[in-house]
Parts: sequence; structure tokens; C-alpha cells
Amino acid sequence: MQVTLGPYANNGPAMKPTLIITRPVPDGARFAREVATHIDVPTILSPLQEIVPLNAVCAAEGYLFTSSNGVAQASRSGLSAGPAWCVGDRTAQVARDAGFDAQSANGNAEDLIAMVLNQRPSIALAHIRGRAARGDIAARLSAAGIHCDDVIAYDQRAIALTKEARAAIEGANHVIIPLFSPRTGKLLVDQIKLGSHIELMAISQATADALAPHHVMVVDAPNGAEMLVAVVNACNKVSPA
Repeated sequence: MQVTLGPYANNGPAMKPTLIITRPVPDGARFAREVATHIDVPTILSPLQEIVPLNAVCAAEGYLFTSSNGVAQASRSGLSAGPAWCVGDRTAQVARDAGFDAQSANGNAEDLIAMVLNQRPSIALAHIRGRAARGDIAARLSAAGIHCDDVIAYDQRAIALTKEARAAIEGANHVIIPLFSPRTGKLLVDQIKLGSHIELMAISQATADALAPHHVMVVDAPNGAEMLVAVVNACNKVSPA
């Protein structure tokens, strides 16, 4: 598989689809490598958000993580131990690797809230998150009697599509774009017109809604593993034999 930030290339008469990955660094490159273990397609890395660390203070005893970026910023702040409740398996594994005693809700923000409410931990919690977030997790848990601080540890700065991604989208070849958040979907459609040769895949219905009125395929479950399966299947359907 070709993972490139270089010029978009014409692959000849029998063209493979082009995969454009808009996840921030380093998650975008990791997802590209995962795809590469299953199928060989030209891939362009064009993150639409840049993770910018903020100076955040956290005095909690347990932590909620809704992304691996939250784990990274917690580690940057010197946190490396304690119980952690995580939105999905990937985030939980990153948290374990960072030293936290992590468990996964294996879903989305609603699943994470449900897991914490079911367990009702008696310690002070903190949701370590980016400035742009959904679900009002800390406020909802606090309203339910579970102390949870809302800690904004990083910003997600919008950035433009690369010229290579723009050329691919404005071209005629089939393009597959997986979107991992509603904000990323909105950033995409606000920047460029999407033609009928663009195949959009959303990790959640909320992400699909941000892409309206475009047709979007929503993956079976809101996690990276299901997105990987969906992307590989979509590439296989389009790729020439």
C-alpha cells in the first residue's frame, strides 16, 4: 500500500480507489498502516484537525478517556496511574500502555456514561478531553451523583485539506473517505464540494448527520475496528481484480 503526502498519481486505466484519511496525527498514519495489512490502495494522509496541548490541571483519582488524545495529554501532564474508564477498546489499550488500569465501554459516549453509572465509583473522576467534544459526559455524571470534573486538555485546531487530497476529490477516480467524528465531517463538507465519485463512511450516525445531504454509509458499531472492516470491504469492491 502506498501511504503518501506526495503528488496524487494517476494509476492508469484500471484504477484503484484512493483512500483519504482525515484523522489527526498520529492516528491517521496508524489507521493507514492497519488498512495496509489487508489491501493495497493509494492513500493520502490529510488530517483536518491538529491536536494542540493546553495547560490543564487535574486532581482526580480516576479518569474518563474518550480518545487516545486524552490519554496522551494526561501522560503529558504527568498522570500515569489509576483507574480509567474508556470509550472503546483502542483507547483502553492506549491507556493501559500508559500505565492506567483501564476498562473499555466498547462503544460511544453513551456507553461510557452507562458503564460508569452502573459501577458508580466513589472516587473523584475527571473527563480529560479536547475542547470540541460531545455528550456532556462530566456534567451528566455529576448530575447523577458521581463527581466528575471536565478537564479540557487539548484543542483540535482545524486545518485545510492537503493539495493532494483536494486534487483527488476534484478528480474523477473513486475516492473513499472514512470520517471519525461529526466535527471532521463538517470540516470536510465546508471546505470542498463532494461529487458522486466520493464514498463517505461514518463511524456514527451523528457523524453521518454532519455530512448531510450527502449519502453516507454508517459502520455497524462506533469503533475503529468496525471502520477498518468497512473501509477494507469498500476498497475490495472497487479495486480491479
